[in-house]
Amino acid sequence: MSKSFISALRNLIPLGLGIFLIYYSLSTITADQRTLIWSYIEQAHPIPILISIVFGALSHLSRAYRWKFLLNHLGYHPSFINLTGAVLVNYLSNLGIPRSGDVLRVTVISAYEKIPFSKGLGTVISERVIDLVMMM
Repeated sequence: MSKSFISALRNLIPLGLGIFLIYYSLSTITADQRTLIWSYIEQAHPIPILISIVFGALSHLSRAYRWKFLLNHLGYHPSFINLTGAVLVNYLSNLGIPRSGDVLRVTVISAYEKIPFSKGLGTVISERVIDLVMMM
């Protein structure tokens, strides 16, 4: 098989699975339930939703920036985009398997930025200790 075919499959299989799951979940909802859901959406106030989206995005960006700060002091200079992507993968992974995101975040950044896994894991542990101290 060619690389382009395998690459296309890597993109199309998750996309197809997502479309199927959305279709399946919508097909199991009755018309009355759809109407009720739509009325809830119409009644929602957009300003608090937008504010929460902005603060959520800022929390991810600030976490990526904090991680970049820690890695810079170790002599590594990863791109901010890759760090942000790794942080987002962290949160996505935690939705499926709790507490698995930190290990996956380090794995992603070590693959993309050639940072040793042990150094990345050390910075993540440092972040967690700092978070714990700040909560006290």
